[in-house]
Amino acid sequence: MIIRFFAYFYPPCIGGGEVILANQARVLASRGHEVHVHCTNYSNIALTSTVEAGETIEDGVHVHRYRSVVIPFSNPLEKDAITPGFLSAIGQKADLLVAVGYPSVHLDLLLAKSKLQGTPLVVQNYVTADFLDELLSRDGGLNKRIRSSYWHRIVRKELASAQIVLADSPSAASALSERLELNNVTCHIGMAVDPSEFDHLTNAESREAREALGLKYEKIILAPSRISVQKGADLLIEAAGPLLDDDTKLVIVGPVNDQEFYEKVQRLAKPLGDKVIFGRLPRNQLLALMKSAAVVTLPSRGETVGGVVFEGMYAGAVVVVSDAVEAARDDYLKHNENGLMFESENVEALRDSLKRGLFEQLNDLRKAGYDMVASRFTWETSVDRLLKLYNKAMEQ
Repeated sequence: MIIRFFAYFYPPCIGGGEVILANQARVLASRGHEVHVHCTNYSNIALTSTVEAGETIEDGVHVHRYRSVVIPFSNPLEKDAITPGFLSAIGQKADLLVAVGYPSVHLDLLLAKSKLQGTPLVVQNYVTADFLDELLSRDGGLNKRIRSSYWHRIVRKELASAQIVLADSPSAASALSERLELNNVTCHIGMAVDPSEFDHLTNAESREAREALGLKYEKIILAPSRISVQKGADLLIEAAGPLLDDDTKLVIVGPVNDQEFYEKVQRLAKPLGDKVIFGRLPRNQLLALMKSAAVVTLPSRGETVGGVVFEGMYAGAVVVVSDAVEAARDDYLKHNENGLMFESENVEALRDSLKRGLFEQLNDLRKAGYDMVASRFTWETSVDRLLKLYNKAMEQ
C-alpha cells in the first residue's frame, strides 16, 4: 500500500505529533508499505530554524521536505507557515492519503484529490477538546471571528468528507463529533513506546546523563518536555521548590519553544539555585535518566495524550500527571493504581503528588504503569490498531 502523510512538521522537529508520525511511518515501512511523508523543512515548532529541503529516506520512510516561508503577521486560520511544495506532491500516486494535525491548506488540497481520484482520506487530528472550543468560539477580536467562521463553515464540511477522522483522546473525539456534528470520528491514542529503546540502555548511559547535568546520586523529579506555557514548568517549580534539597533535584529537560516564558521560568528557579537544573540530552541519555528518576511529571495545562507519561511508566518511575492531559484523564491513567493525577494548575495538589512519588515506595503502582504500557502502548500494538482503521477507510 502506498501511504502519503502530509504534515507541517517532522523530526528533527520534536513534539508529540511529530514523534507519533515518525514512529507510525517507521513501523508501516517495516511491514512493507511504501510510506511517504510530505512536510515543511522547519526543524522546530517555533519556526526559527530549518534543515535542507529535498527528499531523504529515513528508517525506510521517504521524507519530502519543502522550502516554506513564515507568514509575517498573525494568521487566524492555521499555523504561520505555508507549503507551496505540497501542490506538486498532491498529484502523486497513493492508495491512502493522511492529513496530520488540525486542518489547514494541505487538507483543502487533499480533499480535492480525494474527490477527483477517489483516493481515501484519513485525518489524524490532534486538537484537544478545550482547544476545539476555543477555535469554535466567536468571542474575541476579528481574527477569532474569522477562525470560528472558517471552522463552522468550511472545516466542518471538509472533515465530514474524509473517510475517517482520528482523535487522540476520548474527549477530543466526543468534542469533534458533537460540536461539528460529525459521524466519522474515531478515537485512536496514537502515542506509544519502543521497548527496544529501554531494553538496550546501559548503566554507562545513565551515568553519562547525570554527569552531563551535573548530577551525582540525587533523587530527581524529571520533567521531560518542551518548555512552553502549555507544559507548566512554572507550576512545577512553585510546587517542587519546598521539596528540594541537596539530595533531591528538579530536572527540566527539553527544547525551548517560548523564549519569554523560559526566561520567566528561570527567574522563578533562581532562588532555588542548583536544586533546579535545565538541559538537553540525547535520546538514549534522556531515557536512561527516566529509568533512574523517582518521578516523571507532566504538569500540562492541556494536551491530548502526553507521550512522556508512557515513557515514564515504562521506565518504572512514578508518573505525576495533570488532569488536563485528556487521554490520561479519560483512559489510561488510573489514579492511585498506575500513576498519580492532580487537578490542573493546583500547585498544592501537584506538590502533594510529587511528595508521594519521592518518599513513598508505591512499587505496585510503578509495576501497574509498566504493565499497562507494555500491553497496550508499544508502537507495534498501536500500529496494529491504526492499520485496522486505515483498512476500514479504504473499504468505504
